[in-house]
Amino acid sequence: MAEKTQEQEEQGLKCPICGKKLEDNFFEYHCDDCGFKVQHVISGTKIEDDELEKILAGETGPVHEFTSPKTGNTFKAMLKLSANKLEVKMVFDWDSGLKCPKCGKKILESGRGFSCEGGDFKCWREISGTEISLDELRNVLAGQGDEIGFRSHKTGKTFLARLVLNEAKDGLEFKFAERKSEDTGLKCPHCGKKILETDKGFFCEGKDFKCWKSTRGHEISSEELQKILEGQCDELEFVGKSSGKTYKGRLVLNEAKDGLDFEFADKKDGLSGSELTDIARDGGSEEGQ
Repeated sequence: MAEKTQEQEEQGLKCPICGKKLEDNFFEYHCDDCGFKVQHVISGTKIEDDELEKILAGETGPVHEFTSPKTGNTFKAMLKLSANKLEVKMVFDWDSGLKCPKCGKKILESGRGFSCEGGDFKCWREISGTEISLDELRNVLAGQGDEIGFRSHKTGKTFLARLVLNEAKDGLEFKFAERKSEDTGLKCPHCGKKILETDKGFFCEGKDFKCWKSTRGHEISSEELQKILEGQCDELEFVGKSSGKTYKGRLVLNEAKDGLDFEFADKKDGLSGSELTDIARDGGSEEGQ
């Protein structure tokens, strides 16, 4: 806590209405003549005299983190003198210094995120588990956003991506680094286009077919994929994800011809009915879990 200077002790804080010295009862500053009062601690945050003096002079204070007395949740806000000067109130959004990429109006910053004052742009402060700072948003709007880590809400897995302005210029979207791919020489069974191989799996260049390389403890090669597409897959050994037990089966093209399915050699290989159902529904996709 900052100590008061001798000058502050002598002069004290002034009432913003009548200009008289505010009385201090160690809980709040107040003016007996005008009725003005302001607490020393606002929603769990101590407001120092130097800051309060500027606020009473008409300035807007810096961003603070406050705690709701009702819910215990924290939130960000600034403090400023009310229009009638009878109280200090919270301001929940403020000028970020950035301009809306769609209409050119101010982008306002708040504890929840960033939004154009004209309603044309919005960006949440937290995106897929990662907090977006003002500096990061500035870089994104300038087309210079870095690749950063995020976490999928559905799977809980982390992934790398860049944030970029979307085509409508009213928000942000992910841009993923292009994976290096090689032509397998195989044709998509759905549309006839090339099937490309990446470090993760096999994908039709027309996006009509995909197959992950890692499937229940078994790694699929391009040669093996060719046999699968020709209906000549050998019997393979897989590992149940929940039980850890091994079982035998074949991989076959699914009915929609856009992925693979399991074909079990013996459904009594130590797997429960629910696990067999999960595996069949999964379509051979280790990445899809």
